[in-house]
Amino acid sequence: MDLLLIRRSQAGDEDAFAELFHKYKNLVYKTAYLMLGSTEDAEDALQEIFVRVYRSLSTFQPSKGSFTTWLYRITVNHCLNRRRKRRLFTLPLDRVSPSTEHTSSLESPLAEEETIQQALAQLSEKLRAVVILRYYQELSYAEIAQILDIPVGTVKSRLNSALRILRKELETAAETDLVPRNFYSKGVMK
Repeated sequence: MDLLLIRRSQAGDEDAFAELFHKYKNLVYKTAYLMLGSTEDAEDALQEIFVRVYRSLSTFQPSKGSFTTWLYRITVNHCLNRRRKRRLFTLPLDRVSPSTEHTSSLESPLAEEETIQQALAQLSEKLRAVVILRYYQELSYAEIAQILDIPVGTVKSRLNSALRILRKELETAAETDLVPRNFYSKGVMK
């Protein structure tokens, strides 16, 4: 089905490209949001990425990999370039002062997501990319290696380094009550 839509899009069928967009916009948005950390930046990236996809669709070669792998590569590269250009401001976890009153808001999924986003922001771009592709997009090591154009061993090494850093950041956050105590028991970080 994708190959037919791609061929039709390559031939100039705008309806086919619109179908591709609707089919993959959530994948691109989610990846961009996780890489960039902001809904506004993710929305901008979504538009910019699909403009790039539209312009370069003629270069897609099914024999070299799946469309989703190609799309992830474009998305990750775009987000990495955007971060390099803008050097987004992130607040280090050690500069966040814990609330003096412990409320149930710490138990909310939003608070957990914010804490995870802050921890992800502490990772280098290379480490963040492998974590997002592996755990948020649930891609295999081989797929990640193809998307990032690195060996599988490098994917595994970067993932191990990233998880070590994330554990440390989240443990620090838990010690300062920035992460709910039951966060670890949910199996998010073991």
